[in-house]
Amino acid sequence: MDTPVSSAVMEELYAQALADPQLPRANPTTAFWQLPPHPSMSEKQSVKLLATTDYAIIGSGVTGCSMAKTLLDNTPSASSSVTVFEARKLTSGATGRNGGLLTNFVPGHFKHLMDRFGQEQAVKIARFANRTLEKMHALANSSEEFKEASVVRRTLDVIAFDDDQSFNDEKEGFRLYEEYVTEEAGKTQILTAEELATKYNVKANSGAILFPNGAFWPYRLITRIWAQLQEQYASRLSIETNTPVSEVSYDPSNATHPYLLTTPRGVVRASKILHATNGYSGHLLSGLRGKIYPLRGTMSTQKPPAAFGNHGRALTWSRVGGGSFDMATGVVELGLYYSNQNPDSGDIFIGGEKTKLNEVFISDDSVVGAPCEENIRTKLPKCYTKGWEDVSEHEVKKVWSGIMGFTGDRLPLVGKLPAEATNRDGGDEWIAAGFNGYGMPLCWSSGEAVAKMILGQEVDDFLPESFVITEERLGSKSMSFETAINGLLSGYV
Repeated sequence: MDTPVSSAVMEELYAQALADPQLPRANPTTAFWQLPPHPSMSEKQSVKLLATTDYAIIGSGVTGCSMAKTLLDNTPSASSSVTVFEARKLTSGATGRNGGLLTNFVPGHFKHLMDRFGQEQAVKIARFANRTLEKMHALANSSEEFKEASVVRRTLDVIAFDDDQSFNDEKEGFRLYEEYVTEEAGKTQILTAEELATKYNVKANSGAILFPNGAFWPYRLITRIWAQLQEQYASRLSIETNTPVSEVSYDPSNATHPYLLTTPRGVVRASKILHATNGYSGHLLSGLRGKIYPLRGTMSTQKPPAAFGNHGRALTWSRVGGGSFDMATGVVELGLYYSNQNPDSGDIFIGGEKTKLNEVFISDDSVVGAPCEENIRTKLPKCYTKGWEDVSEHEVKKVWSGIMGFTGDRLPLVGKLPAEATNRDGGDEWIAAGFNGYGMPLCWSSGEAVAKMILGQEVDDFLPESFVITEERLGSKSMSFETAINGLLSGYV
């Protein structure tokens, strides 16, 4: 990689990607989304672990929830048991720490997806993302309780661009997206920087793209779905929070339940294992280290001045471009910010990265890096033309970090794990992980696909073939960490 980054720093980054991400830290930063915790589910666990379970799901975020619901809804009432293992409190990982947007990432990246995976796969990825987003809206609107708790709404994303290359690249992506994903034609609006400032009060160096999206409160929705599943399938579903799986081993002496999951509360035998641990996947799957790796992100919630108003039912905001790297300080700005406003309180949720380069590929969410916090605390007043003249009312309520899972080819890993990924015998471990910061349009359908694969149901009608994990894909150059870091930092370092 031809960059100003020293070889010593590159070696450090590579070592981080290959390292064991370890278990989720016991003392994570406090995410505003998780306040207050769900009263009955946050630390749900059985009095005693079951000795055996048919399906062991590791992880209790969107993906694990989708896996559990699909398995339980599609198997006879007395035929199988599901145990969910969560290292910390329920839904306390990325799902409880993210940006809260229901946004399709595909349009802006459509040209890249076409160039790398072909037109047919690009279209299928787009429809997979739209399918998933509609599933999230349907779940959130499935009851008045869910709708009210999740504050789900359909909005318009105002995407401001801070450099001409990013703006031109994404305009071409959106154009191709509308051309080939024909049901989406006519949804994109393009604005000049002047039009953006006049119509939407947003600053930009180059211009803007407007596209429909949505927003919601992810933690509240997923914890309520877990509560619903626990009530509906009480005899078949065990939810074990504060029960990290520290080791998985294979013992064929038990033909029906050959896997042993070691936890601080005892060992459980399982027939099949479903990994839904995203950025932490490499801890139990040593063969995936360097193929899927953690990336620490920064989120916050902030109270804007009253003069800014409340646009939470109508708009969300994103910023793209303007990334940079300071060789003297080692600080990189990745050039992507995303935000939405709570329509009830007026608080703004905003996330984005400006961090030391050697603090990007790590799995520790117990701290927020100093450059990250300073940047996110001061970003909002710089983004708007008016409403922020008097910042005395501006209050930063919370800043927290969260761990995402990234892959070299920037696509999820979905399906049955090959032996080289587990370094174990058995052949009945499965995964849905590696959402590259875009979990909301990917997680639910990925978890559903894995569960349906296990049950022998067809998934070809919605799952892109490029998502499926294979030995060949894992060994390809596109999955290397060198490719990953080139893609992530391209144009910035």
